[in-house]
Amino acid sequence: MGCLPTASPHADCDDDTTPPAMMGDAGMVDPGEGPADAISYRALATHPGCTTDGLSYEPASIAGYQCAAKAYPVSGEDTSKPIVLLIHGNSDTPGVWESFTASGCDTAGATEGVPMLAENLASRGFRVLAIDMRHDQVTDPADDNERYNAAKNMDHGWGVPIAQHFIRSVLEAYPGRKISLVGHSFGVTVIRDALRRLDVNEGYDVWPRIEDVVLLAGGNHGVSSYGLCAANETMRGEVTCEMGNRDAFAPTPFLGQLNGPSGAWETPCADGLTAYGRDVCGGNAVDYTTIVMQDIPDGTQQDLFVSEASSRLAGADNRLIGLNDFDETNYFFCGLLKNHFGPARALAGISVILEKLES
Repeated sequence: MGCLPTASPHADCDDDTTPPAMMGDAGMVDPGEGPADAISYRALATHPGCTTDGLSYEPASIAGYQCAAKAYPVSGEDTSKPIVLLIHGNSDTPGVWESFTASGCDTAGATEGVPMLAENLASRGFRVLAIDMRHDQVTDPADDNERYNAAKNMDHGWGVPIAQHFIRSVLEAYPGRKISLVGHSFGVTVIRDALRRLDVNEGYDVWPRIEDVVLLAGGNHGVSSYGLCAANETMRGEVTCEMGNRDAFAPTPFLGQLNGPSGAWETPCADGLTAYGRDVCGGNAVDYTTIVMQDIPDGTQQDLFVSEASSRLAGADNRLIGLNDFDETNYFFCGLLKNHFGPARALAGISVILEKLES
């Protein structure tokens, strides 16, 4: 399995049919030691998104971590609780997890200024760290969104190496602590692939350190924007090639590697025993939850990108929020995609996340 036929010209990928060897922080790994990656990943040393330049906030100080992240102030931290790592979606920032008051919108949002997930977690004694994959550093041509990447979308070759580095750095900076991960949209499959690569590619003993994985509006079985795969040669098209077609899903090389045969690998270590068919869990059962807006009863989707079926994972607690549980804060371009942001920013979605992380 080599590079995808529509691989982004910005990916570090050869055009021959040789499977790309696995790359870890320590360098090249012999492909014979494990399955080859289905896509190519950027090296952190030359990654334009691994930078703290130009941030509007003070970057989090995490020993060994080179890229951008945001830390939220917490008073009275409860060190018996896991550290929560927040992984945002495409064309987004850590702002998705925060209270928001818009300016320049036609109408005020009903819940502008209301505390969101980051503030709620910090007030409950959790240490909270949010990755910033720096979509603002995307250098794809930006003339339009059909052929180019005006939205500054990222693909997994961009996002996953930063997330791997983030997760491992936190685990090594806090050796006595567990972590829980929460991801939205693109961040869902970034989390899943980063954990896979930490385990399979780097041989890192990650699974005994994870408590909860909460995945919001994820395209685990395709996205509606798959039509861009053939039409757009930037990362905006490439990420849809990786995700597959929501409406007629067939496993892509990328998702096939995550989901496994008939979904057998969709929730590694949920049983406390195996991940990708290997005994690497150390007896720790990872608790998986998915949250997505329910489909309209006629079978269509109110969430523009994903559906109940595309979000669901075998072995997870698959939760739904209602059709009225959308983001009412005017976040993301005055409420554009407010349905897709519901699991992360509607009070119903936040309530489920808090329930899972505090149980």
